[in-house]
Amino acid sequence: MSKTLKRATALVLVGFTFMWSAIMLGTYWTSREYHYWAGAEPDGSYGPGIVKLSTYIFLIAIAGMAFFTVASFRSADTELAKKTSGALPVFRFATTGVIISLVSLAVFAISAFFASFNSYGADPTIAEMILGVYLPILLAATFCIIGILSVTVYRKSSDDSKSLGKEAKRAKREAALAFIYPIVGTTIALIIGLVVYQSRRENPQAWVWVLILAIVAGSVVMGSIYSARTKTHAVRQVTPVKVPGTAALNLNFVLVVMFVVIVSLMAFSFGIGAISELDYRYGSGYPNNPPAEIVQWWLKSMAPVIAMVALVDVAAYIAVRIRSLVASQ
Repeated sequence: MSKTLKRATALVLVGFTFMWSAIMLGTYWTSREYHYWAGAEPDGSYGPGIVKLSTYIFLIAIAGMAFFTVASFRSADTELAKKTSGALPVFRFATTGVIISLVSLAVFAISAFFASFNSYGADPTIAEMILGVYLPILLAATFCIIGILSVTVYRKSSDDSKSLGKEAKRAKREAALAFIYPIVGTTIALIIGLVVYQSRRENPQAWVWVLILAIVAGSVVMGSIYSARTKTHAVRQVTPVKVPGTAALNLNFVLVVMFVVIVSLMAFSFGIGAISELDYRYGSGYPNNPPAEIVQWWLKSMAPVIAMVALVDVAAYIAVRIRSLVASQ
């Protein structure tokens, strides 16, 4: 095994050790934070509030592993491109580390989103929300984008930009957009949900969820469009040139499947909840209720669920249609 491959293998292990150590520190600091705030405050609130040092410790832990695994991937990728003996197992090992770290960043952002609801501290100010929730989510999304682009579009093995034609360079830019749009759209949707919660101090209602999911669906569809355009540029090349379109298209397909599954489950959950709400709030059901109450229930609880189902149908159809058009070329 060459020195480069040894270093690439070690980088993944260093990243894992760093993440474990930092998470242990974050867990310890979390207990300290709640220990300091064990009693009730003068305003009757409990807990350390929305701005916590432990949040940034956990973020640094995951981002550190992402940094080391991406560095490992890029080294192994270069050796694999050179057809160095023994490079493939190291490349796969580094790839696994990258996937784990990037998924962990996404889980961190979503966890920070849901953890901000129903907190036990006093109502946070705008500055506290920015430092305690918005900034960590934005940083996690930024690290995720940088990591994805570093191991897909801007791989070291394909850095010979001078040898790329105009179409290939354009395909590279559009592949980057195919990765960026879903992440940015999801981040914006999460922040909108947090802003709504902060302004009303209650969990987002069904129509707010429809808005959030619509933004996510739009970003996924935009990613589909740009990934398809990337493949189109590759088809138009006179001499076959490997451009980073396949990865973008495959990732986008995974995102579409995830979106369809998650929103479908939400639609079932919200729909069952709406029917239960009708029975709970209005007794034996709609036949005995005044029309005005039925209209209010329909607009507030049932119509958003139908909108969610429509989002699933439209987003899935557009994504599959785009992939079909690309396959036909």
